[in-house]
Amino acid sequence: MAPPPTRVLTIGSSCINRFQFDFFQTRHPDTAPRFVRSLFDWNITSLTGTETVLRLAAEGRLRGVLQDKSQYYVAWDVLLFHRQIPGLCLFHEQESAKVFDDPSQQDTLISKLIHQAAPFLSADDSGSTHLIWSNIQPNLPDTVDNVTPWEQFRLTAPRYTAITTLGSQLFGRDTTFSFLGIEEDVADELVGKPDVHIVNLPRGIDYEGPPDLYEPLLLGLLGPTKT
Repeated sequence: MAPPPTRVLTIGSSCINRFQFDFFQTRHPDTAPRFVRSLFDWNITSLTGTETVLRLAAEGRLRGVLQDKSQYYVAWDVLLFHRQIPGLCLFHEQESAKVFDDPSQQDTLISKLIHQAAPFLSADDSGSTHLIWSNIQPNLPDTVDNVTPWEQFRLTAPRYTAITTLGSQLFGRDTTFSFLGIEEDVADELVGKPDVHIVNLPRGIDYEGPPDLYEPLLLGLLGPTKT
């Protein structure tokens, strides 16, 4: 019997991964079931946040942390954060942030986050999982300026080791990774590793990247697809 096909999830830092996944599926619709939606899709999550989420999930504590209403707080009137998950900014929940004093809004948001976190709350280790992280979204440094220190988005050897260890612990030993980084934001000792890809996409106001930016990576990962 053939093994289950590889699942693909983003683990941060921003929305560009989901945009690229969707672009790829438009060209290769048969791959759509391979891409699993998750908590990281539409939030901004520094490496600190990614490591924290994976660690909480591996320890079986993520659900309880997300359900703790007392730990959420609003900054700058529109941005939602969680005290126990530093580096996680619920960036696209700005409307919820504006009315977060309303208990019903809190319940709605937490229910949504639990749903988004499902792949990490009951991780499927029956087949192989590929986790993709990137810091290449062109407008990301400007977007997080004065919100989350940019240092938290730089891929260092300790962060690389922690995230690959936790991801494999959570999803199984067949878990693989792709780290996509701007060269200046990737530690020198990581450049050249098979799962670290230097993508020098110019910084600017764009947030999606060219529609075929991930095409070689995803074709190499998922193999030939129907068109």
